[in-house]
Amino acid sequence: MKIDIVTWTYNSAKTLTKCLPTIDRAIPRENTCHKIAVDGGSQDNTEDILREHGWQVKEAPKKGIPYQANHALGIVDTKFFASFEHDIILNPNWFERMSRLIGSDETIGAVQGVRLYTGSKTMQAIERWQYRARLIPRWVYSIDNVLYRTEAVKRSGGFSDECMASADGILRKNMFLASYKWITDYALVSGHYRKDFFEQFKHQINAAQLATYVWSSNPESGSLPRRLLSTLGGNPVNVLNMSLQSRMLRVPVAWYILRFEKGLYLSLPHQYKSVKRVAMDDWYLREFQRDVRSSAADIQSNAKNAVKSSCVWCAKQASFVYELPMAWGNILPKLHPRIGPRFAVCSPQHADKVAEKIFKDAFDYVSPN
Repeated sequence: MKIDIVTWTYNSAKTLTKCLPTIDRAIPRENTCHKIAVDGGSQDNTEDILREHGWQVKEAPKKGIPYQANHALGIVDTKFFASFEHDIILNPNWFERMSRLIGSDETIGAVQGVRLYTGSKTMQAIERWQYRARLIPRWVYSIDNVLYRTEAVKRSGGFSDECMASADGILRKNMFLASYKWITDYALVSGHYRKDFFEQFKHQINAAQLATYVWSSNPESGSLPRRLLSTLGGNPVNVLNMSLQSRMLRVPVAWYILRFEKGLYLSLPHQYKSVKRVAMDDWYLREFQRDVRSSAADIQSNAKNAVKSSCVWCAKQASFVYELPMAWGNILPKLHPRIGPRFAVCSPQHADKVAEKIFKDAFDYVSPN
């Protein structure tokens, strides 16, 4: 497999010297066709650094990730291409894993790994703990460290400028509509460089200002009580565990500041902003059902649950208890007023039905055309 590699830049010199060598190490030269950088008019030495690392630099007709990404898409001439942002610290195994995955099925339109903060010890401690605790959803996505099937991107309409901060979420949904899969390899972790906490603070403000949509796996995310809880830091047990494991006092302080910043901004009235559910397809539905099934516990063999329970699907006597998997986001089941993170059913088949109902309530389920 020989691929084109694309990136988009704007005053990116401070991170490119760390980022570009990791891309060169992960993608062998014999698998690289063109390296295309579309710059949005940088005033620093971004273009010089790119050329030193063998990249062709193109001037963007208009600044902004969707515009720059589409300009790069128009230049790509390989069957597959990869996109990277200017602050990725790429996993050395990235190309080997991604090329094998996307080549395994013609209906896979995009594959990617997970990014976790590196550089800032504070941000790194926060996100590494979230990853270990499975609080980063296993469906997390971006347009950074992604390997695409070029035809799939073009048939899905390219990178939309409908929301300047959501080219990834919109393209992903459009791929589902075009019958392509977008798969995240949760075990393949790359770095996402942040110099310090204050850099992340500024980035979060800029992203919130650019965003037209707020994406959520929680259909109740617009409620005032939940927004208030999020603004105040969320579950205090999580913050306590994060603090104990990191052994750094600044970690909970940074966490509360970032959550308060985000929660406060979302609580303010914005006429042009709206909450959207994350798009999902059949592949993710099957993965969700599989994760639910793997949590099965026999009621009679568990003294804690050895009580007469009714199946939440058919009301017959239940035999099993299942749990909603943590790694799928903050899902609030709406199947039944009494259902929570754990539910009882009479059979694995009814567990699948309950899981499907919860999944379709929580996410924007896309049936392919």
